[in-house]
Amino acid sequence: MLRVCVRRGLSTSRLNPLARRVRTGTYQPRDDFTTHEHQPKSHRLKDGRPVITVFGVGGAGSNAVNNMIASQLEGVEFVVANTDCQALARSLARRKITLGKDITKGLGAGSKPSLGKVAAENTRSEIIAQLDGSNMLFITGGMGGGTCTGAAPVIAAIAKEMGILTVGVVSTPFRSEGPNRSRLALAGVQALAQAVDTLIVVPNQNLLALSTVDTTIVDAFRYADAVLLEGVKGVTDLIVKPGLINLDFADINTILSNAGRAMMGSGQASGENRSQAAAQAALNNPLLGELPTDSASGLLVTIRGGEDMTLFEVDSIMSIIRGCVSESANIIFGTCYDPSLEGSIHVSIIVSGIKTDNWSPPAGKGTVPKQDTTTTTSTPSPPEIKEDKPEPSKGLLSKFFRL
Repeated sequence: MLRVCVRRGLSTSRLNPLARRVRTGTYQPRDDFTTHEHQPKSHRLKDGRPVITVFGVGGAGSNAVNNMIASQLEGVEFVVANTDCQALARSLARRKITLGKDITKGLGAGSKPSLGKVAAENTRSEIIAQLDGSNMLFITGGMGGGTCTGAAPVIAAIAKEMGILTVGVVSTPFRSEGPNRSRLALAGVQALAQAVDTLIVVPNQNLLALSTVDTTIVDAFRYADAVLLEGVKGVTDLIVKPGLINLDFADINTILSNAGRAMMGSGQASGENRSQAAAQAALNNPLLGELPTDSASGLLVTIRGGEDMTLFEVDSIMSIIRGCVSESANIIFGTCYDPSLEGSIHVSIIVSGIKTDNWSPPAGKGTVPKQDTTTTTSTPSPPEIKEDKPEPSKGLLSKFFRL
């Protein structure tokens, strides 16, 4: 089912350029918003907008939050939690929680998930205080250690009890870290899956398949963090930025509530075939591996562009993306006006309700070979773009890897 939410009172004769179709950009919630399953009466909107919180757990979670803060992402609040006080002190987030300080003495969880779990349970009141008023939560971290593996499922369960729409974005270890760490990570992922609405798993092992000999470890992990950044930005842009096709928080909730496994992707392109190239790049996120998206139940699409973005380009993008899911999937999309994208189109997708038991699928078809390559997009066999000054389409890969 293709569902489009269009603001009232817009004449079809004014569909282009996009900037002229934009109204005030003020988020207007639905009349029944506060009675929604994930919107108990105690959760009031902040300045007319839902409160979206990114919660980093453990060292990897704190690093991901630091990268998001550095990117100056709009419309998001940040919280970090750790059992290690020294690591917590390095966080750029203003809101911090020391988990189980009476138990761990601020020295970490010692790679013991059971200790991380108890630490979170003993800090329940502080976690509730930091989550109070949130409408949506992205919880992120690295599985396999002690803090995130044990604490993330506890934090997610608390959020769900509070009626907060909860999305988990976590990484799994490299195979070289040993079978014990992988076993702990799998147990943590499975526990988190029971506590969140939607879960996205980023296998660190796939970073090796995507790297060249010159890729630094910093760039590799920033690429992994960019999966979270693009997913959060895709949601917040639909709410914060003005556009012709606007969504409210209830639409986002429809796709992500009790959705299970999901994947995220994004792509940006310019040139003659920019809409097709951006859509294909968004669909091919090799880091997340091969996932059976044809089994998905929901699809959330964010399309951003400048004044020159046309209605036909938006339709072309949706036609391509719609083909990756079944006809019964609930598809919701929105468009946002972004003057910085003049000449380009950016597409972000979240595919939810994917039916799979594979928690660490191998790198997908968009894998970047380790030798030099002239590939212009993360898509295999991309459409040729011919212009005087060609600019390659850009998926997440192009930010950190030589394409």
